[in-house]
Amino acid sequence: MDQSTNRSSYKKQSMGSEFAHSCLGKVIISTAVIIALLIIAIFTVPSETEMRAEMEDNIRECLQDNEEIRGDKIDETFSNIRRIFTTADTLANDKERLETFHKLNTLEVYRHTFFTTAHVRNNIYPSGIREGIGIFGIVIPTINYDDFLMSEGPVRGKNVDRLIQDQAVPDDYMGDNPHLKPYHYKGNPDD
Repeated sequence: MDQSTNRSSYKKQSMGSEFAHSCLGKVIISTAVIIALLIIAIFTVPSETEMRAEMEDNIRECLQDNEEIRGDKIDETFSNIRRIFTTADTLANDKERLETFHKLNTLEVYRHTFFTTAHVRNNIYPSGIREGIGIFGIVIPTINYDDFLMSEGPVRGKNVDRLIQDQAVPDDYMGDNPHLKPYHYKGNPDD
């Protein structure tokens, strides 16, 4: 109820206004909004083919961005935001890098109730690492170039070689230094 200026008469608020300002009303309205968003999310989840196509485009953009100069985490974050709205250029050397990516990495798409995720599996991340989320019909990339395996080769020459080779330290006795005395540092090496 609103109190007017002369305190003797009160204006009665509507039932809807009182309900919206009550604690129970705020909880019910918030719950209804969340349920409405979840229903919209169910109907706008990107399909597996849409998710795969968008992630292929985002991966191609990431490979092009990191071809010559590698970006740091802040650059990757801003690039991921940009990749939502852009598409990759087609270059001649892009095919080789993309073939290398597909040879050493696997893109897997998982559909959930309210969203879809894309994971990249390789020898660095055998269980996979999430590289994209699809929700409300939008694919949001979370790609980092360091998550990709882009070259292969032996880490060590032979499998039996140890990573740290023991260096042979001679046990020869070097003897005492006869020229070292307490005041040697003051400039006279013979003292």
